[in-house]
Amino acid sequence: MQAFTQIRTFTVHGGKEIDVVYTNEEETMSKYLKMYAQWYAEEEENKFVGLDLEYTREDPNHEVDNFLAVVQLSMRNHVLVCHYSWTNGECPALRSFLQNQGIVFCSVDKRTDFIKLYYEKIIIPRENWIDIQEIVNVKGLNERGKLMRDGMASLATSIIDESYSQMKNKFPPERHNYWEERPLSDLNLEYAAKDAYVSYQLYVKIWFFLRYLVFCPGCKKEDKLRGRLCRKCNAAEIEAEHAQRNAAAEIARLNAELASVQAELASLKAPASSDNTQQASPPHGKRRKMNDEQWLESSDAPKSSDYWQNLRKSWTGDEQKSDDPWTTEMSDQQSPKSDNLWLTKPGNY
Repeated sequence: MQAFTQIRTFTVHGGKEIDVVYTNEEETMSKYLKMYAQWYAEEEENKFVGLDLEYTREDPNHEVDNFLAVVQLSMRNHVLVCHYSWTNGECPALRSFLQNQGIVFCSVDKRTDFIKLYYEKIIIPRENWIDIQEIVNVKGLNERGKLMRDGMASLATSIIDESYSQMKNKFPPERHNYWEERPLSDLNLEYAAKDAYVSYQLYVKIWFFLRYLVFCPGCKKEDKLRGRLCRKCNAAEIEAEHAQRNAAAEIARLNAELASVQAELASLKAPASSDNTQQASPPHGKRRKMNDEQWLESSDAPKSSDYWQNLRKSWTGDEQKSDDPWTTEMSDQQSPKSDNLWLTKPGNY
């Protein structure tokens, strides 16, 4: 199969020029796709690539399906047009770029494009493929109240530049039957290049609005950059701020209470100091398992036998004299006899 590569320049809205590389060579595709991957890695704001497809002519009897003919990719002011139908169908660099590198693509109406790529066993992850028709609507509702899908020309006219209003009219419908011819005519090549470039520029504009313009949540008519919020939304915003402050104060109060409870629990769990240590009584369960005599023997309480012996000595006078002089003097003197027989010591009545 004969290989070819063309480098062209076309003028778009505002007199700007875009560079177009038109090829069916695998080596050339790989070179420029690597350049796109490098741009994508360096990009901080517009991390996406414009994508558009063209198909072979349709069978008037609808007996044979049409298939993928041209793949157009666009980034910055550059467009790569790959004539896929005039390759061997392998294109490993193109396949890898579309489905294996995690790059985000943007298109206008990807429903048919998805099917045509699927026939070629190329599947772009859904989360990496943005359909601009699903984000923006210009035409509004139809007579049956259903949302009408916008074409590329209407979207480009409303969002990019009014000069795109004649974008489709300048390209005759019958020219869509010539995407298989090699090489493409200047008219077909310019149309294919502008389709990919417009897809990219549309999402550049839309992404700017999504990032920087915060619309009024109630009326959706005013934004904070160009005007004030409506009364209803302003009141709602003030109420939300008050609720947020009240919630923060309540959270702070609950945290303070929690800290106080935790400190009190910590003080209760702390061990007692050595100065205030007292002999702990035996556990209730252990005390129940022993009788009173056994418990007295295991404690510092006075023993029962010692108690009765000391009491007997005090009544019989067998107790040894104390070293206390006052006690000794009282013991040497004769105690007066009491008339009360119950208070008299045994043996003295």
